Amino acid sequence: MAIATSQYDDPHFGPLPVDAEVQALTDWLCALGLGARAFTPAYPELAHNPSERAITDALKNPEPYARWRAGDAAVVFVTGHGETSDNVHWTVLKASESLRLPATALRTADLIMWLKTTEIRHLFLMLDLCFAGKTITEVAAFEKDIPGTWLVLPSATRDREAITGALTAAVTAFLAELGSREGESWAGQKIEYLDVQAFLEGVRAHLGPHQRLEPLQGSQTYGPHPCLPNPHYRAQDATTVQAPRSDLAIPQADVEAHWGPKSRGSTTDGHTNWLFTGRRQLMLDLIDASTGDPGATMVTGSAGSGKSAVLSRLVTLSDPAFRTRYAAHLGDIPPDLCPTEGAVDVAVLATGKNPSDVIAQIATALHVPPPGTNGGQPTLEEWVAAWQNWLTTGTDKITVVVDALDETAHAMTILNGELARLDPGRTRLRLIVGVRSPGGDDPASPDLHPTRGVPLADQAEHILTARRIRVDEQPWWAPGDLADYAAAMLTTTPASPYQQRETPDIAGAVARALAARAGTSFLVTRIAAANLAHRSESVSPTDESWLKAVDEGVQGVLRQDLDTYCHNDTEKRLQTVHLLRALAFARGRGIPWRRIWPAFANAVADDPDRTYGDRDIADLLHSPFGGYLTTDITDGTTVYRLFHDALNTTLRDQWRALLEPDPITPAP
Repeated sequence: MAIATSQYDDPHFGPLPVDAEVQALTDWLCALGLGARAFTPAYPELAHNPSERAITDALKNPEPYARWRAGDAAVVFVTGHGETSDNVHWTVLKASESLRLPATALRTADLIMWLKTTEIRHLFLMLDLCFAGKTITEVAAFEKDIPGTWLVLPSATRDREAITGALTAAVTAFLAELGSREGESWAGQKIEYLDVQAFLEGVRAHLGPHQRLEPLQGSQTYGPHPCLPNPHYRAQDATTVQAPRSDLAIPQADVEAHWGPKSRGSTTDGHTNWLFTGRRQLMLDLIDASTGDPGATMVTGSAGSGKSAVLSRLVTLSDPAFRTRYAAHLGDIPPDLCPTEGAVDVAVLATGKNPSDVIAQIATALHVPPPGTNGGQPTLEEWVAAWQNWLTTGTDKITVVVDALDETAHAMTILNGELARLDPGRTRLRLIVGVRSPGGDDPASPDLHPTRGVPLADQAEHILTARRIRVDEQPWWAPGDLADYAAAMLTTTPASPYQQRETPDIAGAVARALAARAGTSFLVTRIAAANLAHRSESVSPTDESWLKAVDEGVQGVLRQDLDTYCHNDTEKRLQTVHLLRALAFARGRGIPWRRIWPAFANAVADDPDRTYGDRDIADLLHSPFGGYLTTDITDGTTVYRLFHDALNTTLRDQWRALLEPDPITPAP
C-alpha cells in the first residue's frame, strides 16, 4: 500500500515527484519473479493524492472481510510532505492547510495506531516524510509497543528535517544495486528474504551526509523479514528431499538436467540418466549396508573417485519425498540398484562441522529428546548420553550416513567421541561413513593425516571395526562406468557438439579416450568432459592437445579450462585464479560473498596495486567457473566454496602452474 501525495492545494507545500518512487517499490515487491513471495497492490487509489477520508476508510475500521490478518504481510509506504505542530507529527495531504494542520492533516501516530489494531504480524512501514522521527516520542506513549516483527522506518530523526524524498531515493538506489548481478552479494540465491540489518546497511549507504536512518523503537533490527524479498533467491537450489537427508541430496539442478522437461530427448540412445546408472557392485554393497545387520561400513577412495556421488545416490533414492515426486522415473532403474524407501534415516555432511553439530543433527532428525541444560547449548557428552538413553527405548534398525569426515578439523573427536559411541553394542545402528583416502598421485589434504602419519580412513576403519569399501579398487571400480559418465556429459550438455545424431560414435570414442587417461577420477572426467562439451566443435579421440591435460589430473584440466575461458588474457587468468584460490582457503562450509570473499581475494593477491570487488566476483559466478562452486547457508548467510576438496588442494599448492597456458591447447 502506497499513500503518496504529489500535489498540494496550499502553495506553502510544493509539488513532489513521488510516482517514480512508488513504481520502484512496486517493481521490487510485486515482481512476478518472486512467485509466492510477491505482494499484491492494495488500495491503489491511495497512491494518487488521497483524501483523509479515503485513508481512514482503508485503515481505521475496514470491513471485516478487508481486515489484515495474522497470516498476512504488508508493506505500507507513506511519502509526501510532513510537518510538526503542537508537538505532533502530521502527514500533509492534498487539501491540508499549513496554518490548520490539526484540522486538515493526518496525524502520523494515528496511522500507526490503526495498523496496530490489525492482527498483522509482519509489517514494513516506511515514512518518507520530513520530521518523521518525531513519531518516535508519540509511539513511545502507546500503551503497548509495536510488535517486534514490524520494521518501521521514519526518514529523519526528531529534530532534523529530512530532504524530501531522500529515504525513498536511498531505497530506490539500493534496490537498483540489489537487482544487479553484484546485488547477489547481499543474500545470494539460497536466502528467501533479506536480513533487516543488511537492508538497513544498504539503504544507509545511499543516504546523504546529513540524513540518518533509525528504525522506530521496538522494530525488528536483524534477521530475515518477509517484507524484504530477495530477488536473487532461486527456489530449486536443493533436491526435493525431506530434511533428515537434505545434507547429501543430489543437487536439484543435476536431477532436472536429466529428469526435467528440458532433458527430454537430449540423449542419443534414449538410455536412462547417468546419475543413477553405473557403479553396480558399489551400489549393491551400499544398499546391503543400509538395510542389513547393524554395524559400521567405511566408504573410502582417492580424490574424485566418486565416493560422495554414490553416497548421494543412495541417500536421494531412499528419500520418500524424492520417490514420490519422481515415481514415474524410478522404474527405469534396475530394482536391485534402487534402495528401499526410507533405507537411510539420516544423512550428515561433516564439512566444517564440530562434534556437537554432527550429533545434534543426527539426534534431532530422529526426534531424540534433547538433553536438559540450564539455558546453554548441550555439550557433546550430554548429547551422547541422551542418544544412548534413547537408543535403549526402541528396537527398530536405524541407518545413518556421515560423509566428508576428512573435511572437518574435528574429525578425530567426531570419530572417537561420537561415532564410535553411537551404538557400541551393534544392536540397532547401521553406520556408513565416507572419508577420502590418499591414493595415486593426488596430493593428500593435511587433514587426512591427523595422527602419527596414519591416514584418517585407516584409523576410522580400526576404531569403528568397520567393513571397508574402497570405491577406486576392485571389485567396486569398473572402468566402463567412467566412460559412460563422460559420454553422458558429452551428449546431455546443452549445445554440445556431441548431441548431433551423426556423432554418437565420436562421442563414445572421445569418452573412452578420456576415461582411459583419467585414472579413477570422476572429478577430472567431469571437468574435462564439460570443457569439451562447451566447445564449438568436437575433438579427435587421439588429439594430444586435450589428452595431455587429462594426464596431468586436476591441475591439467583446470588449466585447460583457464586456457579456454581466458585465451591469452593474462590479467583475466590471474584474476580468475585469485578469486578461486581465495575459496580454497575457506574453512567449514564456505565464506560469505559480501566483504569477506573480496578480502580473501585481496589477501591472496598480496598486491597493493590490485583490489578485487563485487563486480569481479559477479563476473566469475556468471562465467564457466561458476560451475566450480557450491553454495550453502551458515548463520542465515549464503556461503561459497569449491565443490571438491581436490580443487582446494590444487589451488592452494599448485596455483602458479595454472598461470601458464598450455602451448598446445587450441582455441575453443
